[in-house]
Amino acid sequence: KESKSSSDVNEDKLRLRLSRLTEAHGRRFMLRVQAIELFFADGMELFLNFSDGKRERDKFYAKLQNSCKTPLLHSPKSLNPRVVFKRSKVSLLWKKGKVSNFEYLMLLNKMAGRTFNDVTQYPVFPWILCDYTSKEIDLNDPKVYRDLSKPVGALNEDRLSALIERYNDLASFGFADNERFLYGSHYSSPGVVLHYLIRQEPFTTMAIELQSGRFDCPDRLFFDIAGCWKSCMTSTSDVKELVPELFTCPEVLLNTNNFPLGHTQEGHCISNVRLPPWAKGSAHEFIRIQRLALESEYVSRNLNHWIDLIFGYKQRGPEAEASNNIFHYLSYEGAIDMDKITDEVERQAAESHIQNFGQTPTQLIVKDPHPSKYNSKERRKKFIQNVTSRTLHSYTPAKQFSPKYSKGSILSLLPIFDTLIAVYADMSVGIYKFLTSSKLGKSSYVLKMEKHRSLNRSDLSMSRKAIKRGSAAPSSMENSDSYHAVGNWSFAIFTGSTQHDNTRRRARSIRVTSSADLKKDTEANTYILSCGYWDDTVKVNSLDGLKLICSDFGGHQGPIRCLALGSGDSLLVTGGQDATCRIWVVDHPDMALALCDGYVQTSLGASNKGGSFLTLCHILWGHWHPISCIDLSSDLDVVVSGDLGGLICVHTLRRGQFIRSINVHRTRSHCAVRKIALNSHGFFAVHMEDKTLQVCTVNGVHLCISHADDTLNDMKIFSCGEMLITGGDKGHVVVRTMKDLVIQSTVDISKHGPIRCISLIPIELNASSHTFFAGSHDGTITILNDEPEVKIETNAISL
Repeated sequence: KESKSSSDVNEDKLRLRLSRLTEAHGRRFMLRVQAIELFFADGMELFLNFSDGKRERDKFYAKLQNSCKTPLLHSPKSLNPRVVFKRSKVSLLWKKGKVSNFEYLMLLNKMAGRTFNDVTQYPVFPWILCDYTSKEIDLNDPKVYRDLSKPVGALNEDRLSALIERYNDLASFGFADNERFLYGSHYSSPGVVLHYLIRQEPFTTMAIELQSGRFDCPDRLFFDIAGCWKSCMTSTSDVKELVPELFTCPEVLLNTNNFPLGHTQEGHCISNVRLPPWAKGSAHEFIRIQRLALESEYVSRNLNHWIDLIFGYKQRGPEAEASNNIFHYLSYEGAIDMDKITDEVERQAAESHIQNFGQTPTQLIVKDPHPSKYNSKERRKKFIQNVTSRTLHSYTPAKQFSPKYSKGSILSLLPIFDTLIAVYADMSVGIYKFLTSSKLGKSSYVLKMEKHRSLNRSDLSMSRKAIKRGSAAPSSMENSDSYHAVGNWSFAIFTGSTQHDNTRRRARSIRVTSSADLKKDTEANTYILSCGYWDDTVKVNSLDGLKLICSDFGGHQGPIRCLALGSGDSLLVTGGQDATCRIWVVDHPDMALALCDGYVQTSLGASNKGGSFLTLCHILWGHWHPISCIDLSSDLDVVVSGDLGGLICVHTLRRGQFIRSINVHRTRSHCAVRKIALNSHGFFAVHMEDKTLQVCTVNGVHLCISHADDTLNDMKIFSCGEMLITGGDKGHVVVRTMKDLVIQSTVDISKHGPIRCISLIPIELNASSHTFFAGSHDGTITILNDEPEVKIETNAISL
């Protein structure tokens, strides 16, 4: 039953909107296949156990699918994990390099029944590195990695020999063949999870409850990475793997809550986790290297072996025995039927063991080995790896729309598939086709001019070049910092939701070409979103004909200064002169109905009826000055916004809830935030009015600061969040590392004037491209690439 709010908690009652339900997955509880996990569009999750058994669960799921209004539900009809995995085809995407190793492991965990909502079935990740004592670490050296073809318990040959001897002796003690085990403990259990996560709630409280109201003995706590690895290599009772947080969340290594964790017998005060020397004392650096190691070439080539052990054919049976991968029989699904145990003491003992000593994930692959990842030449290449001044090149095609057909600078470059959309200062739009080919081992890029038209209702734009001759214009329009300014922050490209999922699926499964069908599909369902108009609205124009589809002010009291669009979920955020941000749903009535805030509907009169192209869902508060820049991450469910007073606010994207405010400039008040670039790892780069460049986390931690020595007009984070590319008034394209903002490469294209915008072809939409574009003040497009053997061709087709 639906309610007016996301959830209303009244004593023991919990109500959730079924209109927000997006996924449902079959789950186990105490090794019984009788649970289900529900996922909602606003981020809510619900784990339900049906005590009456699997049949009752299946009836519930059938009723959800057939009798309830769940327009966003797109889960498979089957709740069987093996069926879901087989039909997902996610392994093929991973093999091609279109899904990262981290993403793939998360998907496997999810499909195999691992969940963040049950500490007894928490997601499991592998130990990747084996060197935790060196001052430096070379991720290109195979010697720094653990052997992924063996379980943790088999990594030490001496320990394994002792365990095998004990395993063989169990038969003489009356153990049946199916009850013998090599490892009495498990690689994932409540104790293991709470061991790693004890420094952050709610795991702190859970760890205290597990130890009968107090912290465990200090010597047994997680306080040293190297010591933890040593224990896993030597102890016969310690074979634990890792948790996802040790690849994503530095806070689990820091005692930010100042919990009294005690002192070891050696007198060491336990607070933050002791890190390897190569982490340089930084938890963020440790997590960064962990993530890089996970995505390394060595791990990419060998991860399939670890998957065989945890989720695949080596999990059980003869292959498991041959691989020394045998755990206690009560950790496996189907090993015992709890309903047939009549002795109450025996049944409680079995349940206690299952609950506390670990559960093996559902076996996704029964017979065959998991396929290996394609070699690096066959996989999609990571964009611009190891950039240096000698490897980054620029090319300026001779034939372009400016200055013959358009006037002024390029305000924004919007790439989608093989189409490049250029918006000029006179609010005209040029459409190019950007094609790639390979001849005799050399890459060739063809930039074709296709169409050039004026944006509908461009006469309302605040861009000075768009104002008709003789019309009066405020002098402040010359200043890019004024609320009259129009720039790359004023435009976004959107693929209509009716075709979006199919388009993205096509882009992931095949190589994008310039076929007539794809061209027609793209133009018919692609839209340009823009702001910076005298009527204080957001406008939507179709790419096909540039017709005005929609215009809405969303309750903003004054001009809309900037906008940002999420990737893949139809969510738009706008920032206004009124110091508020607004979250919209674009062309997705079902999502709008699910996410729309009741306050917005009643206070502003917003309505979801009729399927409006733009639907306002939330208003974000927290700023005191006009919004100057904004960015968002759909994966993190986070919006980061900056204002002219120097304040940065962090909100949730789908619920519109305030998280925190961050003042990045502590020595100077009212230093405006010029640009923000956010990545999916939780880091964002900030450029301030005083030309400083900083990197922070969404949790408010300042990581590094540098002087840009330039007024930056645009910046993007790329290469899996490791690199930052910027362009500004000096006309230099600069590539920096995100970890320390050290310059790696600089390309001078100042002959075209200041750089107004830079753009990167979205990885999820075009797997073949390793190229980005820069738009300059004189209306010129420059192509930048890390391939030296490249040729640029330009052809004019039609205007």
